[in-house]
Amino acid sequence: MFLYFSLASVFFCSICVTGISAQNLDDQKEISTKSSPIIDSGSFPIGIEIDPITNRLYVANQFSNTVSVIDIETSKVGNNIDVGKSPYDVDVNPFSNRIYASNRDSNTISVIDGFTNKELTNIRVGNSPLGIGINLATSWLYVANLNSKTITVIDAIENREKKPPLKYASLPYDIVINPHTNKVYVSDLGKDSVLVLDGSNNTLVSTIPVGPNPSVLAINTQTNTIYVSNFSNDSVSVINGTSNKVESNIKVGHNPVGIAVNPRTNKIYVDNLADNTISVINGTTNKVSKIIPLEPAIIASGVNNLFINIPLKVTFPFIASKLTVDPNTNFTYATNTRSNGIITIDGKTDDIITKIFVDINPPNSGNVKCNDIVLGDGESTTLPFNSTAKCEAIPDRGYDFGSWSVNNNTKENPVIFNVTGYGTLTANFKGAILTETFIILTSVIIGLVSTIGGWLYRQRSRLSFKRNLTNIDYTYEMLSKNNKEECIKQLEQIQRDLNFLHRKGKINESQLEFLEKRINSYISRVNISK
Repeated sequence: MFLYFSLASVFFCSICVTGISAQNLDDQKEISTKSSPIIDSGSFPIGIEIDPITNRLYVANQFSNTVSVIDIETSKVGNNIDVGKSPYDVDVNPFSNRIYASNRDSNTISVIDGFTNKELTNIRVGNSPLGIGINLATSWLYVANLNSKTITVIDAIENREKKPPLKYASLPYDIVINPHTNKVYVSDLGKDSVLVLDGSNNTLVSTIPVGPNPSVLAINTQTNTIYVSNFSNDSVSVINGTSNKVESNIKVGHNPVGIAVNPRTNKIYVDNLADNTISVINGTTNKVSKIIPLEPAIIASGVNNLFINIPLKVTFPFIASKLTVDPNTNFTYATNTRSNGIITIDGKTDDIITKIFVDINPPNSGNVKCNDIVLGDGESTTLPFNSTAKCEAIPDRGYDFGSWSVNNNTKENPVIFNVTGYGTLTANFKGAILTETFIILTSVIIGLVSTIGGWLYRQRSRLSFKRNLTNIDYTYEMLSKNNKEECIKQLEQIQRDLNFLHRKGKINESQLEFLEKRINSYISRVNISK
């Protein structure tokens, strides 16, 4: 078949490099914890998507036969869900909280419950299903069956095939949908084109010639612009969704595959498979603004000598990369088969980032200030990969700083270190007063309990408020233009749920008032536009 570039060999090792290496202000010392700039997943991860409701990443691990569930806050895998053989792509329906995974060697689609993270059922499709896409306007799931040369349309409510497979493409690879215009876009590797389908009746509207071997698609629904990475001529075609014509072809790195759009910043991220780089495109000028090398991060994760030692004849499209963007945090997440993990990019600087988590021992005995950001026990901060950080332990009243829990338990404070991966920095404090009266000790304990209780309530309240605000905005953006009645119905249901949360004490009065005003404003807009 069409095998375009071969990884001659890939070598994975289990050696973790220094995650935090530090020096005091006068002389250099090395203080290290084992860490990596890569979020681990299963073997050969490809598909990746974010669930905006639960704030989790879902990753299809092709050679592990699993879908990993990654908690974005902790940057750790919470579950590995057993699915079919060779899971390739994933997509999320935020309205039903269902996750779909295409199983390339099982010829099935796994349906996963996003609340329990368990497989509910699997649906038989064509041969070698790869790209999948959910149409939020119709609740139809589209599947690109590469070897069958067909597109399967599934009723995502009843979990069954809606009609006989569509036979428009010669080698369908990826699918994206614009719910505002109800148009479905399919990349056709065999005919070097992007197919445009009418989402209401699945008829072929247009065939758009693009570059050779178009692979992954991405769409900016705000500008109605579609992007496709052309694997064999190192370019990205920019398609006008209104005219169905290519407006521009942008030169990127070698063998581009994964592509994703951040609609809020109008940036496009392209993963160049052979170069092991990510090109960042300015969506306004259609020019590459930055090239992010991934090699240093991969070497730091413990993968060395990428093209020697272990022969592995695996090629595109079975080796691929995909990306997803979280517009709320402005972070982009990219799968990387060479490191068996996920790389995170900060959209503000377009640099690879890691996280430093802080532990306080004993709890509530102080804080840590890293690069002017004050962190409490269990909190974290994001830092650019290979950057320098300065962290100072700040004891609370009645405590003195003791030491940092790292390899040699340094007592230097503040400590300066080079960030080379995710890691935990533990600040140990010791009591400064040996004895206190019973009255003072009791009042301190009462104060701490009150402070902790109030802090926990505020944290839960803020988290619930943020998630519900995201849900309200997402519902309005996805449904207000094409399905007004469903939009109003969903918003009214959210409003009822908010009242329940308020009665349970999950959100406070001012938060409820703000969210209800947002809902009423959206409902009014929808009614006016009818």
